[in-house]
Amino acid sequence: MQPAPEALVVTPALDAVGEWLWPAARELPPAVVARTRRLWLDTAACAFAGLRAAELTRWLALQAEGDAGRVPLPGLATPLSASAAATAFAVGACWDEACEGVALAHGRPGVPVVAALWAQLAVHDATWDQLWRATAVGYEIGARLGARLRIKPGMHVDGVWSAFGAAAAVVFLRGGDWACARRAIEACAAQLPFSLYRPIRQGATIRNLYLGHSAWLGLQAAQAALSDWTMPAGCLDDVLALALDGGQGAVLPGPGDWLVLQSYWKPFAAVRHVHYGAQASLRLRAALPAGVVPDEMRLTVYPEALQYCPNRAPATAIAAQFSLTWGLAAAWIHGALSPAEFRGDRFADERVRRLEQRIVVEVDAQAFPPPARGARLFVRLGDRSWTVEQGAVTGDAGLQPDESQVLAKFSQFTGADAAMAQWADRVRTDPSRAAACLPRPGA
Repeated sequence: MQPAPEALVVTPALDAVGEWLWPAARELPPAVVARTRRLWLDTAACAFAGLRAAELTRWLALQAEGDAGRVPLPGLATPLSASAAATAFAVGACWDEACEGVALAHGRPGVPVVAALWAQLAVHDATWDQLWRATAVGYEIGARLGARLRIKPGMHVDGVWSAFGAAAAVVFLRGGDWACARRAIEACAAQLPFSLYRPIRQGATIRNLYLGHSAWLGLQAAQAALSDWTMPAGCLDDVLALALDGGQGAVLPGPGDWLVLQSYWKPFAAVRHVHYGAQASLRLRAALPAGVVPDEMRLTVYPEALQYCPNRAPATAIAAQFSLTWGLAAAWIHGALSPAEFRGDRFADERVRRLEQRIVVEVDAQAFPPPARGARLFVRLGDRSWTVEQGAVTGDAGLQPDESQVLAKFSQFTGADAAMAQWADRVRTDPSRAAACLPRPGA
């Protein structure tokens, strides 16, 4: 049964946010500008790395056969159409699980926003200031709806509410008002996908297309709204009632706070739960002689970490991204946990496989009471042993990366590509009213 108009809950709450957000975005706080700039640098670097995966190289060749266009992708020579480029950018950005997110929404509102806006920069003139404002608008809408529209068990959050922020961002960049953005959001809500968690359990990379679909849907919905297509009202509440878990007591965060300031940054590839053990592994590794392989490793974590990342002996990269033991072992053997560790010879390295088999994982809810996250790592080598306690890692709330760390990850993920480095310098140093641009491959 669809909710009656007087029963609408999400739609009026979102209206209050939109009526605050549109005028508030005309003059962003400096901290918000800095965070949106970081979001662009980091997401572009993640896309650069992800788009080099073998499966994506083959997929991009097929895309180029029918969807060549004007939009360049990070580090690639063949430009695609705006819709295809937005899709591909988002797929690449999430491929290695190294991209942004915000805990309140249990997802990644920024990826489809940046992807959709990236595609617009090749076909629509905008200044950096306009780009940061559109990015902030999209992030605030996406994060709030992610916090409110909680999924059912068996679903995956990517691909559900992610399109809303992309739609709002494109409308804002194109000069549309809140009423236009609301119509675009309704257009997305009327046709949201029902994304499943099953691909994660089976290590299927098709899950990476979820955010690509969100970027595509957001872009298409925005263009429809900007072209004065007629839209229904109340679809957000229909989605909540018919498809999602409406009984969790979630609320839509109201106006006034910039949720982008709560976003996290990842120092490693792999899901966030894997990072605490990986960081502990790197700390102990640095304290021991080079090349030492422990006889015993015991990792203690908070319950949620093992719930979401239980995979052992992962056969695919995406399964490894959700494996506490594989992330710990790869960090110990290779001294890093970057996209390279999920590719080719490094992913197949028998030293990692053998060590991963020996790792014991234990849960201690008392050591890490919610919302605390962390890990304890015990390592034994012969008759000697060491233990390290790992709390927050860089990118967690209260432990944001400095510019050198952001740029170091950017350089690592882009392979110090010259065109990407030049673009990053412009992102960081161009005047706010200068024309925004995309990297020029081969520059």
